[in-house]
Amino acid sequence: MEIYTITYQDQTITYTIYRKKVKNITLKVKADSTVVVSAHQKVSPAKVRLFVKSKAPWIVKNIRHFETIARKYNSYEYKDGEEFLFLGQKHTLKVIQDIIRKEEVIHDHDKLLAFVKDGSNDQRIKKLLEQWYKKQAKIIFDLTVDRILPLLPEKNLKKPSITIRTMKTRWGSCSWQKGKITLNTLLIKAPQDCIDYVVLHELAHFIHRRHDAAFYSYIAAIMPNWKERRKTLKELAYQCL
Repeated sequence: MEIYTITYQDQTITYTIYRKKVKNITLKVKADSTVVVSAHQKVSPAKVRLFVKSKAPWIVKNIRHFETIARKYNSYEYKDGEEFLFLGQKHTLKVIQDIIRKEEVIHDHDKLLAFVKDGSNDQRIKKLLEQWYKKQAKIIFDLTVDRILPLLPEKNLKKPSITIRTMKTRWGSCSWQKGKITLNTLLIKAPQDCIDYVVLHELAHFIHRRHDAAFYSYIAAIMPNWKERRKTLKELAYQCL
């Protein structure tokens, strides 16, 4: 991994080069506005730099686009009436002040009912909502692994341990050496079809370590429409991450 910077129109662009066995230099701007370049080991940093410079107008345009969307969806005030995603569906937050009842969040159809002793305590509401999301993630992710695992051709593959934590740039990861997968808590905001894809993606790494043709062929054999699910997930990344 190599990190470099260039300047375009008074804006500094930081990009990271990952050395891979690829024929051409490829570049992408992630939802968190990071710029990632894939290039073969034989390609010099100078050549990559020229490539990034040629794409600078496109990079800046996308960074600004992602930053605008991020400001729109990440400016929650945790007030009554705000909308939050759960399993791909919008749910309206309903803040209910009750000095007697236990503080908690309850899912009620298309609403998230937040019972709090102080209805003006936004940080408390935020904490309760985050705790609720994590609790739901633990339940649903575990059930998803139980459902996806039997679809793999390798019937003797042991169920991995599942770690759940909030991550800013990825939906999941696989530590095949330790027999575990890590899933992003915020994935619970995405539709179940997308959760299924991420779980299959991480489970597939127990068979194929790298993101090569064999890896994606393996996924396609089990989930033919995985590309559509991944596309949906990318479109929702701005609202979820």
